[in-house]
Parts: sequence; structure tokens; C-alpha cells
Amino acid sequence: MDRVTMKSAPIPSKLLRSALPAVVLLACMTAMAPTAPAQSGPVPQTVGQATLHLDNIELAGATRTRMPTVLLHLPLTPGQPIDQATLVAAVAELRRSELFADVSFYTRPGSERGHLTLVLEVREHRLDFRWAAGNTDLDGWYLVPAMVAWDNVSGHGDFLDFQWRVGFRHTGLLLNYGRPWANKGRDYWGARLSSITTDRPYFSDGVEYRHQVGTSGLAGVYGRRFSKRWLGELGLNLEGVDAADHSTAHTGSADGGVAEGDEVRGDDLPEGISSGLGKDGRVILHADLQHDTRAWAHGSGTPVSGLWGRLKTELTLQEERSHVGLQADLRAYRRAPAGVLALRLRGAAVTKDAAFYDRLYLGGMYTVRGFPTHSLSAPGGDTWLWSGSVEHRSRILGDAKGTRLAGVLFLDAGASGTFDTDAFSGVAAGAGYGLRMRIWWLDWIGIDVGFPLTARPVDQRFQLNASIGWSF
Repeated sequence: MDRVTMKSAPIPSKLLRSALPAVVLLACMTAMAPTAPAQSGPVPQTVGQATLHLDNIELAGATRTRMPTVLLHLPLTPGQPIDQATLVAAVAELRRSELFADVSFYTRPGSERGHLTLVLEVREHRLDFRWAAGNTDLDGWYLVPAMVAWDNVSGHGDFLDFQWRVGFRHTGLLLNYGRPWANKGRDYWGARLSSITTDRPYFSDGVEYRHQVGTSGLAGVYGRRFSKRWLGELGLNLEGVDAADHSTAHTGSADGGVAEGDEVRGDDLPEGISSGLGKDGRVILHADLQHDTRAWAHGSGTPVSGLWGRLKTELTLQEERSHVGLQADLRAYRRAPAGVLALRLRGAAVTKDAAFYDRLYLGGMYTVRGFPTHSLSAPGGDTWLWSGSVEHRSRILGDAKGTRLAGVLFLDAGASGTFDTDAFSGVAAGAGYGLRMRIWWLDWIGIDVGFPLTARPVDQRFQLNASIGWSF
């Protein structure tokens, strides 16, 4: 679901934004401290290794949640044959679903010899305060320093949360409500009321500028799993968009003609930017088809085999800026000597009437590393783009939970342009190395150092990127 924004959302200071990569580096250092091995509770002795029959499942401690909801998340059915391993794995799956705040279990004799009853003792979620982190295709990585959440709020596996999100170049307020996909269920849906402000970077004459774009509105999504490997999704977004009337220089020019913090307005703005200024309302429809055969080894943190693919189309109805967009994304993983080989191929296109904030940009963490974000595209963006990445991921350090520190070697390449001109700047390529660290309070974080292998649009010999999660 695309995120949306409100101008009243607080924008973090430049000091806070520049400190975010330092926070990631500090986390890498603190996460190297040794940790105790994971402990697990005793396995109930009422179930032997022999195959038994599950007579019934009983629920204790729940006031909102009913058994039909539990059975959507618990891979067991009354009447089925069962052994100790199956029972323990099923309860572990229920815990991972986070339907309840806490789950314990025991068994007692069933209706006859060789039969048993499973008793689940649960503690339901209450309203609580938490924080989170993640990344999105549109805005990159983000932190949620403050969130009020209530999981399983109605007892049907739904969720409700209100969050303040601070990202690398964006900030916003979001209210989310929905029901995620369950183990035995097929459908999921969600709604989001949000307000987000994004500082979109672009480069002109070797100077990096930021242009603020705010969006706010209501979005909804409905998805269905056709099988374990196929998923389809439809979405509707009603939003307002507001592009500021000026850009701000984020760096100075080499000749001193432009200083950091200078504002550019009116006719001095690049044509692709100036034509998209002001407020507007729009309706966005999207359809998304995904295929997933990825497999993980225990504690690897990254897929070790399989494919993930997506085909997404989007229709935007916006007065003079109505347009259609199409994206294709393919990721493949395969075991390799001393690690995993990961491959990503991505292509995207958008029709020419799209505003600069809906167009495509090349360069940066998620396209071609070794170059600053968006630096390989014109200020007003492109209408077509392709990029490809190859990574070799290898384990460096581990603990009882699996890989803790991993190394990455990567090679990226890509190109972009517009359909209405013959100009083509060629293929850009970059290579480098990075680290991925798993820490208990943030999951995976990363640092990449990329070196450009082709012509540089700015005088920069390497590019350092900090991120949350893997690049793909």
C-alpha cells in the first residue's frame, strides 16, 4: 500500500537526519557484543514420540478471540493424527503469528487410549507502546520511534496502530487498520489514513537539491493468496499532493555560485520540476501479482534458494497529470561456495504525463550503488528504467540463532531515459562491498560502500549507504 502525508507532520532537523547513518554504525558496534544462547522451555511429557490422535483443542485465557480465529493461525485440526514434533511445531507457528501476546500449552488424555486434548493457555494483546523499523520501495528505510498499537483488537486477528515515522528523507503520521493473511486463510485487507512529507533529491549541474512533496489521504488494499506461491492484490488510494514552490540546495557548487541552503524558485527551477508544482487531488488504482518460491536456511537471514517475482500496474487519475505505470521485479537466490548468490532484475515504465514525484530515478541504494540517490537521472525524472544487481552473501559470524554478521560483494548496473527523446547516457555500473548485521532490537541493518565503474555525474569517488534490512 502506498503511503500518504500531511503538511503538519513534523520534519526532523537536518542534524537528526544526518545522524541516522551514525545510529546504524553505532548499532553495528554494539551488536558485536556476545549474547547468551537462546533457551527453550521443556517439551510437555504428555505426548510421546508415538503417533496419537488429536481429539480436541481448548482455549483458556481468551476473552475476545474465538476458536475459529485460532484455527486460522494454528496448523492443526481436531481429529488428525499427531506426534510430538508436529505439536511443538504447530504451537511455534501460532506464536510466530503474534495473534496472542503469550502462548503456552499442555495436553491431557482424550476420549480413549491413544487420543489427547490440546489446551492452549493464552494472554491476549492489550494497548501498548512500541517502536519499529522497515523499508519501502518508494521511500527507502525508516524508523518508527513512537507507535501505539493494539494487535488482535477485535479478536478476529486484526490490528490497529498509530505511528510516527521518520525516514532517511521523509517523515509522517499513519493510522493503520487491517487483517493480515493467516496460516490457513487466503484473504487479507487493510486501510491507512496517513500524512507524509518527503524531501525528493535531484541533481543539476553537480549540485544536489531537495524538493519537498507532501501527500495525505486514505488508502485501502485487498489481497488474496491463490496458493502458497501466488498472491494477487488490488488497491485504491484517494489522496492530495502538494509540491513546494521551491527547491533547496543540499550541497554547494564547486565554483561557489550555489551555497548549501540556497533556495531555487520559479523560472530558475528545472523544467521537469517547475511543471509539477502546487496542490492537486488524485485517485490511484493498482493491481499487483506476486510469485514466491524462496526458501530460508535456519538463521540465515536471507533466502538461500528460490525466486520472488512481481508484476505491478498502476493507474493515476490526476487532472493534467493522469498516467499509467508498470513495474516488473525478479529476484533469484541460489547456494554458492561459501554463501548465497542473489540476483535482482527490475524494469519500470511510466507514461509521459507523470509529475516528477511519480517518475523514475536511477542511482542509489536500491538501483545502482556507487552513485548518490537519483543522481543518474534528469531533475524531472525518467519514463523508463531498468537495473540489475548481483550479490554474493557470506556468513562471517554466527550464534545460536544463526548468522549474526554477513559480508556482501555486489555489482550493480542500470540505465534510464525518456520515451520522447533520443538522448541516452548509456549504462551505469557500480561495484563494492558491505556488511549486514543482525541485532536484537532492530533485526538486520547494513552498510554498503560502492565505487562507480562508469562516468560520475558528481565529483565523488565512492558512496556510503546505510540501510535497514537487505537491499533485496
